Amino acid sequence: GTVNTMSILGSMGEQALKENGIDEVDPEKWYPHHIRSAMQELPFSRYGEESLVNFGYEMVFSWGVQDMWNEMLLKNNAVNEDLQMRDISEFIPRYLKTFTDLQKGIIKGKYKGYGARVNKNTKNRYEIVLSTIAPIRHEAFHRTVFLGQLLRYGGNRFLPKLTFLPEKSDEGADWSDCVYTLEIEDRDLDKSNSEILLEERFLARTALMTKMFKKSEEHSAKFEGLSSQLGKFVPPQIHEAMVAGDFDTEIATRRKKLTIFFSDIRNFTSTSEGLQPEDLTNYLNEYFSEMTTIALQCGATIDKYIGDSMMVFFGDPETKGEREDARACVEMALRMQERMTELQKKWSNEGFADPFQVRIGLNTGYCNVGNFGSDQRLTYTIIGGEVNVAQRLEASADANGILMSYETYAHAQDMIVVEERDAIKMKGINREIKIFSVLSRRGATEKNESKSFHQDDTRLSQHIPHDLTTRVSKLEKRLGEVADMVINIKKNIDGLKSVIDSKK
Repeated sequence: GTVNTMSILGSMGEQALKENGIDEVDPEKWYPHHIRSAMQELPFSRYGEESLVNFGYEMVFSWGVQDMWNEMLLKNNAVNEDLQMRDISEFIPRYLKTFTDLQKGIIKGKYKGYGARVNKNTKNRYEIVLSTIAPIRHEAFHRTVFLGQLLRYGGNRFLPKLTFLPEKSDEGADWSDCVYTLEIEDRDLDKSNSEILLEERFLARTALMTKMFKKSEEHSAKFEGLSSQLGKFVPPQIHEAMVAGDFDTEIATRRKKLTIFFSDIRNFTSTSEGLQPEDLTNYLNEYFSEMTTIALQCGATIDKYIGDSMMVFFGDPETKGEREDARACVEMALRMQERMTELQKKWSNEGFADPFQVRIGLNTGYCNVGNFGSDQRLTYTIIGGEVNVAQRLEASADANGILMSYETYAHAQDMIVVEERDAIKMKGINREIKIFSVLSRRGATEKNESKSFHQDDTRLSQHIPHDLTTRVSKLEKRLGEVADMVINIKKNIDGLKSVIDSKK
């Protein structure tokens, strides 16, 4: 019966049973008393007394429960054949006897006082004790059932008023004595008791729904706050999937082609030793904040921060394809490099004598990506030899420089001007790793060439990229050869002129 009356709260009754190891209730089986208390405690802890009042009225209107009450009240001669009480002074003690019989029939315990009794009474006023196995904090349920039964069987002759007396109530480990005053008032209404009972039931349900809605709003606000905080500890893509219920929390990985990014601050230890801790914290937080903003704008998955290092990858959980993922990573690295130039000027003006210089390494290759860890704690990350390649490239990069493997460069060669470096071999990597150092954006290079055209040769050589320098050298050599040819032609012409003049 209690499970059915909890149906207004969905599966909460079944949840309480399952928490106590019960998948299905057996009507022929006896269960420990704490299970019933647990079934009422769960909604009570969430929605308070309103949930118990509602359960009480639902119990009064439960056909199976009401048939049992009708039978017992007729047996105890508390009501007539029309199920109306004969007289309130007779009904009260006989109803309480019925309540006692019911408690003794459904409860098995050491306590022998389960049931109900009248402590004292005066005209139209009673002091009643209901002794049950439920704790005092759940008294609203029994109070509501008692009041509902008085309205149901009382016809249209009087209105009952029931007041709980907590100062007179008491409880033990497996019992509670809840004391009430019952006042009988003369009727002065056009409504019948049945109509009043229906109204009370409606008001109880409305109060519960209002409480549930309020709690839902509170939980929603709390959830949004917690969700926002959680979003700072996990990648946004994973956070959104978790909120939507689409993220698999099983320990599972998959092999996928990704573009990996590593960065760190060159000579961070020596640089940080020259700063006060407060200044170091401020500069480091500003650095990570700026770099993280750029990473998120470019669609990166931020894996982790390791001291002054940053690990990021593209291609999971969302991907635009191998080529576009690599290009997005290169674009991100360029933006970071450009932003660092601005930050270095800003920090210098603020008194930071040796501003951070960042090294960046990029690589594209197959990695294992997914949830790693245990049943108790998981981390979403990537592992594999290609990750080590990206980290090695970052460690080998120049200050304020970007090194990338050929696998990444192949997808972004129209975006950047590079200088090829000596290839390297790495343990665990079968291929020789071709390395390219990014000199600038391709568009930015063309502008720089135009601006520096009339500068001296020394400054010019600093701005012209390696491949363009080679082309210029070849052109200069070719021009020298052409100049020699012109000189020889001029000599031949002069010789011809001499011959012609002698013949004249």
